[in-house]
Amino acid sequence: MKRLIPVLLLKNGLIVRSQLFSIHQSIGNPMHTVRRLSNWNVDELILLDISTEDRHDLRRDDLQVQYQGTTLLGLLPEIAKLCFMPLAVGGGIRDIEAMRERFAAGADKCVINSEAVRNPALLTEASRAFGAQAVVVSIDVLRHRDGRLEVMIDGGRTPTGLDPLAWARECEQRGAGEIVLNSVDRDGAGTGYDLALVQAVTTSVSIPVIACGGVGTYADFVPALNEAGASAAAAANIFNFYELAYPHAKKTCIDAGVAMRPVQLANKWFTREPQYDFQIEKAKLEMRMSHARQGLFAAAQDPRERKMRWCTQCLYPSLSATPMEYDAKGLCTGCQMAQMKTDFGASEWQRRGTILRGIFEQARSSDGTRHDCVIGVSGGKDSYFQTHYVKNVLGYKPLLVTYYGNNYTPEGEYNLRRMAEVFDVDHIIYKPSVTLLKKLNRLGFQIMGDMNWHGHMGIATLPMKIAALHKIPLVVWGEHGYADLCGQFSMNDFVEWSYRNRLEHFGRGYEWNYMVGFEDITAADMVPYQYPSDQELFDLNLKGIYLSNYVPWDGNANSKLASELYGFEAGNTPFERTYRRASNLDDMHENGAHDYMKYVKFGYGRCTDHASKDIRSGVLSRAEGIALARHHDPVKPFDVQRWLNYVGMDETTFDAIADTFRDPRVWWFDGGWRRHELSD
Repeated sequence: MKRLIPVLLLKNGLIVRSQLFSIHQSIGNPMHTVRRLSNWNVDELILLDISTEDRHDLRRDDLQVQYQGTTLLGLLPEIAKLCFMPLAVGGGIRDIEAMRERFAAGADKCVINSEAVRNPALLTEASRAFGAQAVVVSIDVLRHRDGRLEVMIDGGRTPTGLDPLAWARECEQRGAGEIVLNSVDRDGAGTGYDLALVQAVTTSVSIPVIACGGVGTYADFVPALNEAGASAAAAANIFNFYELAYPHAKKTCIDAGVAMRPVQLANKWFTREPQYDFQIEKAKLEMRMSHARQGLFAAAQDPRERKMRWCTQCLYPSLSATPMEYDAKGLCTGCQMAQMKTDFGASEWQRRGTILRGIFEQARSSDGTRHDCVIGVSGGKDSYFQTHYVKNVLGYKPLLVTYYGNNYTPEGEYNLRRMAEVFDVDHIIYKPSVTLLKKLNRLGFQIMGDMNWHGHMGIATLPMKIAALHKIPLVVWGEHGYADLCGQFSMNDFVEWSYRNRLEHFGRGYEWNYMVGFEDITAADMVPYQYPSDQELFDLNLKGIYLSNYVPWDGNANSKLASELYGFEAGNTPFERTYRRASNLDDMHENGAHDYMKYVKFGYGRCTDHASKDIRSGVLSRAEGIALARHHDPVKPFDVQRWLNYVGMDETTFDAIADTFRDPRVWWFDGGWRRHELSD
């Protein structure tokens, strides 16, 4: 039986997207991804640690899934608990003792790369100590422009002069039980495997060869297995890009005649939704409340050295709400991806537009008995642009879906109500009970410092839920916020909506069932936050796409278009925490109390977000952005009092709870709260 193997690249404790072995973009917490892969009963998992630091510090008081370990060996047992498949672990292995430590921590196999080249005898020693089945050699191969193949080490940076075929044969002779064959020049390119390389190696050895590097579509797996002779096909990036990527990839292989274990969408050992011990979680909340009453704050007590860095172009700090990487010039991945979009010419956008039309044509109702797509809208400027583009530019029939969180500004309410009329479309607006919303506001703030958890999860769930209910196979979102702000993905990935992204980044790891039991909330109360099942998603082939992957996207331009063509109204009163006036009119707390909590946690707020975007697009200089951020980010807005009145909480209690979420790497107490300042 052939195998299909996801590869997770772990850098300083986070999963990263990789391109050419040198460009890395932080995707998120490995725990969520490993759990998701276990849900799908994957054949095997390869975890490669490419960290640049010996230790990492990823503690976040506002996330449900917390790291205990600060090293790979500390993290590995936590991953192994969720890993219901064979686990191969590589990275940093230099001797037998390192392998023994990884086996003890939960690995089933060890993957050796650079050290095998430097010390080939290690393979023989390892095979004798643990058995050939536990020893995997990873071979990174660069195809030079003249066609010559060369083995590379040290993350693809160091040439060895070794021929990959000869080296593969030597690895087998020395006791390796399996080879992972990586194409350096195809890493992250999405152009398919180097089939000639794969076939050359598979015919040179008798041990299994795992092809890796270059997958861009599910169909790319098939020739590596059927034609090039690989025993398994592996990939990293693609399994992070799409909903149900692994089941769909396996179905593609099976449909093409590859002999594989069948597609499975559920694991009998645990459910897709995390299961929480209510008594333990209740005790955690009570402890936080106790700390707030006593004034016990991590930021006030932690004596660690505080280190911060900022992007050299925009205003983002290294300790941001969403992790990001920096290049040699100090540019964050958000700026790098913004430049990528800027460099796109008209022909590239035309190509992307053609792809977009193909997606819509595939989803279009063939008999006119349903809508062509669902658009999740809030009534904001981007919602107007999405609907304008789908309905009036592309010519399709959308169903608009809104989660109404009872926190609209007057202008936001006006804009929302007009959408059905000005676009002549159907519009579903879902309003949860106000009593429930007040409870979720309080709980979100107390548990994770986010009173808008309900809004994030409602927006992230309801459009997919309605689409599944009405058998509409396409949901259209606007921009991928994390790709836009921090460069989480490349524009060439065409990343789509996923359950993992929703739970990890929108929900902070808190699924709907976490709230059941608190303040007498029931499962029935939480219906609008319950995501469609994997079986529903798979059977319908339901996908959510981001319009910003296919058309030029600019928030300022969207606001202008919405105003000029459709009478969209910007705010009459400037926000206290940012200079923009057309942002988040659908949620008065997003730019107010919610954003103030972002500042309390990380030391920056919405103004930094907006200024960074405008610096990247050339609207602001960096100096102008810094001045705006210094003015707006520290402001405690009037909206805090408005929110307190809404949920029935006093300001002293609010401040005490808020202080428990301060990041000790950003804040310290010295007669008052102090933080690192961004300098000119």
